[in-house]
Amino acid sequence: MEETKYGKYIITETPRHPRHPQSRDLISDIPWCDSLYIEDQLGGKVPGAYYLEVCMVLRTGGIEALNVPHTHSFDEYLLFLGIDPEDRFDLGGEVELWLGDEKHMITRTCAVFAPAGLPHCPLVVHRVDRPFMFITTGPSVGYAREAGAEQA
Repeated sequence: MEETKYGKYIITETPRHPRHPQSRDLISDIPWCDSLYIEDQLGGKVPGAYYLEVCMVLRTGGIEALNVPHTHSFDEYLLFLGIDPEDRFDLGGEVELWLGDEKHMITRTCAVFAPAGLPHCPLVVHRVDRPFMFITTGPSVGYAREAGAEQA
């Protein structure tokens, strides 16, 4: 991207996710393939940029980091987006997501709002009929996860 006054706000390439860098690879042990990962304001290049992870879910499974419930000190959105233009609300798969002590099976396009302090996860992809998008974001420049009183 050409350096201009506002060009820094167009983010086209981001580093690999530091806790599971293999998720950028098409073939890996992670159910999704990351496209963009923004944390820590991209090293100060984009001041104030919230953390953001954009993934295409390609296969079933889960990842260790999301196998146990955790909380954040900030609100978070988890977005599950079907990409079939004939039925954008059909997710194209099935995802198990826990909110507090409730198990939810997600099969439709949706936005899940997890208020600060609400335990959420495990998150497990049970079925992928066709790829779908999974996006997380929240008003924090870094992604901090808390399991009980300990920082994970």
